[in-house]
Amino acid sequence: MTSMVTHFHLASDIVTKSVNLIIRASFLLALILSTEYLTASDLDYKYETKSVTSLGDAADDPAIWFNQSNPTESLIFGTDKRKGIHVYDIYGNELAFSKQGATNNVDLRVINKDVHVVVSNRTLSTLDYWIFPEENLFNYFKTNTSDPFSEDIMHHHLKANMNVYGVCMGIVDGKPYAALTEEEGPTIQLWDLISKQVINTLDITADEINVPKSGNEAEGCVFDDENKHLLISREGERGYLKAFKSDTLEMIKVVDSRDGNITGDPEGVAIYATSENDGYIILSSQGGNEFNLYDRQNLTFIEKFKINGVEDTDGLDVTNNQVKGIFPNGFLVVQDGRNLPSNQNFKIISMEEVLKKKLSHHGSTH
Repeated sequence: MTSMVTHFHLASDIVTKSVNLIIRASFLLALILSTEYLTASDLDYKYETKSVTSLGDAADDPAIWFNQSNPTESLIFGTDKRKGIHVYDIYGNELAFSKQGATNNVDLRVINKDVHVVVSNRTLSTLDYWIFPEENLFNYFKTNTSDPFSEDIMHHHLKANMNVYGVCMGIVDGKPYAALTEEEGPTIQLWDLISKQVINTLDITADEINVPKSGNEAEGCVFDDENKHLLISREGERGYLKAFKSDTLEMIKVVDSRDGNITGDPEGVAIYATSENDGYIILSSQGGNEFNLYDRQNLTFIEKFKINGVEDTDGLDVTNNQVKGIFPNGFLVVQDGRNLPSNQNFKIISMEEVLKKKLSHHGSTH
């Protein structure tokens, strides 16, 4: 039989334990909520472009030309995949627009003081290729506001013999190459831009079993020139990011997939260099409104981050070049697939913020 004193102690113990449990539960809930808040709030963008004029899913892919002589006069090319190519300064101000049809993706490289620009043109089913002198390029686009991609510029419209979709450009063994992807299909064409010929093709589903040949197309891709990698992101129910040898198109490995750290479609992909061979791969993990960081050399996943107000991102590009007083570690440009209540646009983010996030989670950068 329990005594009155014992019963009192037991009752008080129950109350004390209940209070302690409530306090602990409240603390854990606050910790979880604060962690979620920190993860969800993430990074702020610094500048943004005005909205593209096309309604719906229109803005798509950016490419950065960095002006080594005058960094504040660098350029951002951005596609409107319904109409043409926008040209912006690094503050998001529009300098020019060129009506080119359904220009889906854009990329570029600087070779011998010329800027080589490639565009996937879905209207013409072509790989469009322009070469601009680098000297006074900013002023050229600031002056030629309505037709900067004119026929007077050295250009080529290369027939792809397939429905084109995405494109990226790289330097392979000292030569300019482009990878062109097929809409609603598994084919990647590797173009030699000197001979203007397709020199290799790749079926991105060749190593998979019972995968549909349509509806699982690749779009985002990037050449890692120094490491001789070609990274390709493929949409669809089996979305992934894969790495290939850029010269032979031999597959190196599946970097990530929906079974791993990718949510929904993997889309835009870019290389942020911290040295000649080191750095990060940045991938748009579209379904989670997230961006994934991977180690550039060993291709392993590092971290996710979000950007406030940015959702459903397609294309992106990044530079490690410094703009003093603005971007001490370079900048990242991403397409914003929402930007409500306006039409879609592009957001510009300081890479310093991305690197700070990685530091706070992992203690060091490369």
